[in-house]
Amino acid sequence: MYLFSRRARVAPGKTRAAMTWATEITEKVHQITGLNVSLYAQTFSPEVGTLAWSTFVPDLATLEAATDKLLVDDAYVSMLDAGAEFAMGGADDALLQLVHGEPDPKRLIEYVTTVEAVCANGSVTRGVELGIEIAQRAEKTIGLPVLFATGTTGSYGSVGWFTGYADIGELERAQRALADDSKFGEFVDKNVRGVYAEDPSQTRQLVYRHITIT
Repeated sequence: MYLFSRRARVAPGKTRAAMTWATEITEKVHQITGLNVSLYAQTFSPEVGTLAWSTFVPDLATLEAATDKLLVDDAYVSMLDAGAEFAMGGADDALLQLVHGEPDPKRLIEYVTTVEAVCANGSVTRGVELGIEIAQRAEKTIGLPVLFATGTTGSYGSVGWFTGYADIGELERAQRALADDSKFGEFVDKNVRGVYAEDPSQTRQLVYRHITIT
C-alpha cells in the first residue's frame, strides 16, 4: 500500500478564498477518481499556511489511473489553474510505501503527527528494521496505531512515522505518554545513532489538522 500526498503553501492575503478553493478541489478529485482524498492544514508547526492532500492507494496502477482521469478532466484542470493565485511557490508531491501498519477507514481522524527522517549512508536496511520496531514500541506506549513508511520519492532513504488522533486531547495524551515512558526514550537514544542522518534539517516533526468538507 502507498501513501500519496501533495503539499502547497497558501500565500497571505486571501486565506478564506484559498480554503474555499482547497475544499472544493478536494471534493472534485474525489468525484472524478473515487479516491478518499483528505485535506489537512499544517498546524502548530513551521511553514504556516501549508495544506496537504493525502490518500492511500493499494498499488501504483490505482494512482496512475486516478492521475490520468484528472489530467483529461477540463473542470479539474481549470480549478487547478485557478488555485495558482493562492499559492506561495509550487506544490510538492510525495509517495511513500507502507511497511508497517495500515489505515483504518472506520477511525475518525482529526489530527495527525508525522516524524520524518533519512537513513544514514549504508544504513537503509537497518533504518527500516529499526523504524518498524520504534513504531511497534510507540504503539504499546500510546495505545494507538503507528504507521511506518519508506519514501519512494524524495530523499533517498527517507522514512516516516504517522499517527492519527480522534481529537486534540488524544494527541496530547499520546505525547505525554511517550515523554513519560523512559524505556521508550532510552531505546531510541541507544539505537538511532548512526542509523539515521544526524543533520537536523533531515529530521522533522509536524502536526496536521483535518479540514472537514461539508
